[in-house]
Amino acid sequence: TIPNGLGVNIHFTRPVPGETEMIRAGGCRWVRMDLSWSDIERADGSYDFSNYDVLMESLRASGLRAILILDYAHPRYDENKSPYTDAGRAAFARFAAAAAQRYSGRGVLWEMYNEPNITPFWRPTPNVDDYIKLARTVGDALRRAAPGELYIGPATSGVDLHFLEACFKAGLLEYWSAV
Repeated sequence: TIPNGLGVNIHFTRPVPGETEMIRAGGCRWVRMDLSWSDIERADGSYDFSNYDVLMESLRASGLRAILILDYAHPRYDENKSPYTDAGRAAFARFAAAAAQRYSGRGVLWEMYNEPNITPFWRPTPNVDDYIKLARTVGDALRRAAPGELYIGPATSGVDLHFLEACFKAGLLEYWSAV
């Protein structure tokens, strides 16, 4: 199950001393943060999670859980657009699986992309069919790599019923633990 609790979205991996403790003291139980593919995959198939390791340790020490957003394009794949080819989707899924394995068992919620229904997050323009293909590919990779992890999606901009309905009709609820 997905535990209840308030959360906050952040944009840092190296908190200043006391920062995560203040988040916890403010009543939050969750921290939501981009897990940026292009920041982590420095060479083909080689991942550097060191900045996120610092964040994850700080969250653990403060009693916070993470929602890590598997997101965005990579300059080495699909012309730096959101993954739309089989090769791009496979590379993104390998990154997602590596992340899930690294942080397995830490209560992370793995979110499939941030606001994939709008530009600039899904680029060059939103494409629900490409998003669905990517979400399935990632879902399969996570099931193989870290079967006990929770996978959620999508955090759309607004309540985009057309986008959500397309995801549901395509069977993505078979993968996601929550929307």
